[in-house]
Amino acid sequence: MTHWKNLANYDYLGAYSLKNGKDKIVTIKEIKQELVTGNGGRKENCIVAHFSDEEKPMILNKTNCKTIQKVYSTPLIEEWVGKKIVLFASTTSLAGETVECLRIRPYPPVADKPAPKCTDCGCDITGVGKMTAEATAIYTEKKYGAKLCAKCATQRAAEKAEKENTENE
Repeated sequence: MTHWKNLANYDYLGAYSLKNGKDKIVTIKEIKQELVTGNGGRKENCIVAHFSDEEKPMILNKTNCKTIQKVYSTPLIEEWVGKKIVLFASTTSLAGETVECLRIRPYPPVADKPAPKCTDCGCDITGVGKMTAEATAIYTEKKYGAKLCAKCATQRAAEKAEKENTENE
């Protein structure tokens, strides 16, 4: 789905830039002060973050600067370079209206764990239903004695049922 603001070719990231409103992890490449032209042609010096993995920069307000400072325990923008931050969409009050805004989570991104591997076929185990990949691996290990992907677990269940049917005949 495309937010209408994405079609307006805004020069900076906004809440509308996040796909389906999902958090986005970005790496800070540079922070500098820039002259920004706002609504109505008003020019203002702003703190702007450029990212190594995003084409558009983000204007950092005091709230977001304070959050980065808290996350990385330093007010020095040079020490923010190379650090990852998590962007999320929120709302704030502006001129008596509630408007969308882009915020930074007050913690660094959690490193993704590598997906557990299926003992039988070697492929990555993925989540099934409401279970995460890790929960699926734990469940299949308890049930079948091995960490299994859904396909291999289904195959083992069929083999087990067939074996039980043969023994009962």
